[in-house]
Amino acid sequence: MIDDTKPYLTTAQLAHRYGLSPATVRGWRKSTNKGNPQGPKWEMLPKIGVAAGQPRVRYYLADVLAFEEAKSITPIN
Repeated sequence: MIDDTKPYLTTAQLAHRYGLSPATVRGWRKSTNKGNPQGPKWEMLPKIGVAAGQPRVRYYLADVLAFEEAKSITPIN
C-alpha cells in the first residue's frame, strides 16, 4: 500500500528548491559514490501503485530536510 499522506517533493520540485535543472537531480539518482549519494534519499513507486500521469519518484520531505541538515544546505527556493 502506498502512503500518500507523507509530504513529498517530485524531481521537478526538488530541482526548483535547489535552483537546478531536473536533469541534474535525475543524474544524482544514477550516480553513487560508494554508498554516499549526491542527493537526498528517494523512492521509486511501482507503476501499479501510482495513478497515470503522477510522478513515481518521490523525495519525502523528512528525508530532504535531513539531507539538507547533514550537508549544511540552505535551499534557494
